[in-house]
Amino acid sequence: MEQAEVSGIRDLGTGVAVGTSQGDLRADVAVVSTGTWLNRLVRPFGVRVPVQSGRGYSFSVPAAGAPARPTYLAGQKVVCTPLGDGRVRVAGMMELAPPERPVDPRRIQAIIAAARPLLRDVDWDARRDEWVGSRPCTADGLPLVGPTASPRVYVNGGHGMWGVALGPLTGRLLADAITTGTAPAELAALHPLR
Repeated sequence: MEQAEVSGIRDLGTGVAVGTSQGDLRADVAVVSTGTWLNRLVRPFGVRVPVQSGRGYSFSVPAAGAPARPTYLAGQKVVCTPLGDGRVRVAGMMELAPPERPVDPRRIQAIIAAARPLLRDVDWDARRDEWVGSRPCTADGLPLVGPTASPRVYVNGGHGMWGVALGPLTGRLLADAITTGTAPAELAALHPLR
């Protein structure tokens, strides 16, 4: 089911019902991996570790004057990544704000101000693709991966900036735990009920 908003999950005792904008979906188990929207869905199942939206900003500029390979400007906390289409993505910032909030132009200007002294020949006025995306962050920096108080509802989220890299790995470990009934030792510190 695609493009369906999830409104809630119910443990039926023999399975789960996931309420969506397209009707209920029934399954044996549910794995909640909803990014910064995790809290409201899993709180009824005992998960109290809050997941906060850590928003990262990016935009693209013409490649002329920008780094030709992925570059991290450590002092400025700005990353430049060639896109292969004659442009370079410039990214940075960590803003704690609701995920629905629109792009804040002041954040884009802050990234430009930080990078400008090191990238003097970039045409900052030719930027486009301004974007902000939410990274689901926990207070202790560890993702939430494992069972909840319900034996049929699991969590795999809160990976912060590492979701693209760690999500598939923790997803695989969680799938193995669900199908075998044995959680790997690697997941112990990530337990959602910690």
